[in-house]
Amino acid sequence: MGYAIPILLLVLTIAAFFGMARGKFASFGIPQFLLCILVALPLLFSGITLHFFHARMVARMIPPIFPARDFLAIFTGILEVAGAIGLLVPRFRRLASFCIALMMVAIIPANVYVAGKTIEGLPMPSIAVRAAMQIVYIVLVLLAGYGIPGRDSASQRRS
Repeated sequence: MGYAIPILLLVLTIAAFFGMARGKFASFGIPQFLLCILVALPLLFSGITLHFFHARMVARMIPPIFPARDFLAIFTGILEVAGAIGLLVPRFRRLASFCIALMMVAIIPANVYVAGKTIEGLPMPSIAVRAAMQIVYIVLVLLAGYGIPGRDSASQRRS
């Protein structure tokens, strides 16, 4: 499947979300905030536990064509933690969710590179499984950050 198909699927997922919204999003209150927490937890866990404490392992998941893989492992951990925190701060929620969705696209080369391998005893999923997981995660992250697409919060209150 290479890089092109998973990247295209993830980009189309993001485009479809915003296309369905047509600029309108309706927040869904406490369940939306709980969803923010739910999608932030894996980022916090991965960013702190893997990228900071097991940076060498993460660096080995990055294709060798990328320079400074140790730096990229730490840097992406910082981005994950920043994104998770941003999801929990209303002022930054939308920006954080959009950046996380883009990051999910950007990490496809690492996912393709390690697909089907075992890294330090941890079996890596196939490209198809990882792409499906990331599509679901992107939708959840965008719902958490933006709300339900295609609905206007003001018109929803009038109903």
